[in-house]
Amino acid sequence: MNSSLVTISYDEESVTFAESGGGELVVREYMGENRSAYQAKIERSGNQLYISEGGRPIFAGSFHRYIEVSLPDGYANSLTVTTSDGDINFPAAGLELPYLRVDSTSGTITLPCAVADSVYLSSARGSMRIGCIAAAQIRLETTAGSAACDRLGGDMAYSTTSGDLEVRPAAGAGTYRANNSGTLDVVYYAVDGGLYLFNKNGDIALTLPEDLEFRFEAIMKNGYVSTSFQELLYIDKNTVSGTVGSGAAEEIRVETRNGDIEVRR
Repeated sequence: MNSSLVTISYDEESVTFAESGGGELVVREYMGENRSAYQAKIERSGNQLYISEGGRPIFAGSFHRYIEVSLPDGYANSLTVTTSDGDINFPAAGLELPYLRVDSTSGTITLPCAVADSVYLSSARGSMRIGCIAAAQIRLETTAGSAACDRLGGDMAYSTTSGDLEVRPAAGAGTYRANNSGTLDVVYYAVDGGLYLFNKNGDIALTLPEDLEFRFEAIMKNGYVSTSFQELLYIDKNTVSGTVGSGAAEEIRVETRNGDIEVRR
């Protein structure tokens, strides 16, 4: 099956990407009962290739199925993968492509490495285990799932309802929002653009490069602000602000309603 812009969509099944298998895209299905009606549905429209799950027995309690995908050598097209309850596992060798989108309801997303123009990862209740992402635009969205990233580079847009996030380290700029609860723990070794972190009912821990010069503002309602540059800041009711360095070019803003803020260099 020659490479195209690929969309893979399954429900309860886990999808695992194996190391490249040569010049073609190969999909292998492993199932407890092999019937043609249960095999994958494959549709092509122009340069778009759609792969989705086949049928399943009416009484599917003991029926099981999982999917293994081998992308062609040097695959460089866009890729979209969705599951409901199944896990999604990408190869350790990583991916390099223009666009990657991964959506899961309650499965775990494991992404060792991805280099792309744009990356969008979403999960309702499942967790995200990310090795490294380098992309111009990065979006991570969860409802109640946790996310951890070992290395991140790019412009990040993160939002959650009640999930925890840990990123260490990161480079670039970003907006991080925990709209109800959870923790934000982010370490930056290079900042190129503004940073904004908001947590309604949880703590924020932010580490910045030692040599970064920036304008700083922290707003809290019920909590405290602790920094390693406290002597440079002014307190006005619930706002702590100031300038760090004489050539401050970046703006760092953090805000909580019911949580503590800790910022270190």
